[in-house]
Amino acid sequence: MMSRRVASVVAVLALAVGGCSVRLGGPKPHTYTAVALVDAGGDPAAVANQLMTAGADVVLLSSPADSVWFAEVARQTQLTLSGPGQTGPARLALLSRLKVLGDTALALAAGSGRLHVMDALYEVDKNRNLDLMLMQIGDSTPAREAVRALLSYYATDVGGTSAVLLALRAPTPQAADSAALLLRSAFGNVLDCEKEKEATPAPASTLRFFYGPPARIECERGRLVAASPPTIVGRVVVGR
Repeated sequence: MMSRRVASVVAVLALAVGGCSVRLGGPKPHTYTAVALVDAGGDPAAVANQLMTAGADVVLLSSPADSVWFAEVARQTQLTLSGPGQTGPARLALLSRLKVLGDTALALAAGSGRLHVMDALYEVDKNRNLDLMLMQIGDSTPAREAVRALLSYYATDVGGTSAVLLALRAPTPQAADSAALLLRSAFGNVLDCEKEKEATPAPASTLRFFYGPPARIECERGRLVAASPPTIVGRVVVGR
């Protein structure tokens, strides 16, 4: 028969192992539907309906429309609006159901051109954040220079506890293809994230949608809704 002392030790070890298993399991993952969208500035109700139909939790939205238009989209979707910021030809905005911790709009030097940025940080929980970045390559900016500016910004301004969703709009589909190729070692492509299917051919659109780092965020599925105006919908999971 097991002595009381041995039984006590076994009980303590069992509790310790149980406690470790809980800690090793990590925090609860959070799943979001993310939409990257370029719109010409038409009826805001139509855009809002598109986002609600998709079940959007976070949105990266580019349009030449004014700030009133963006505010109306946010009102109808009941999402919190960050921006719009305008440092280039179009306004860039971010919408989310999460608590925003801060946002900024800026233009980065990219060789002789510019990379226009709207960036906002959101709280997933007290230990994890989600960084949404919408970027637009200037018309005369080479894709390689734009990607160099993007990666430099990412390296210096994104915190170590943040998962990232990054939408990139280029002047042409060819420039978008080039940027996506240059970024593939740093970010996953939302359109290629479904393991059960082959990679989606690059769409003939000017929009690309990325996620990373893989240790913090995964993508379950992604689809191109339309090439013109470009719309990409992804289902992502913020883990650690």
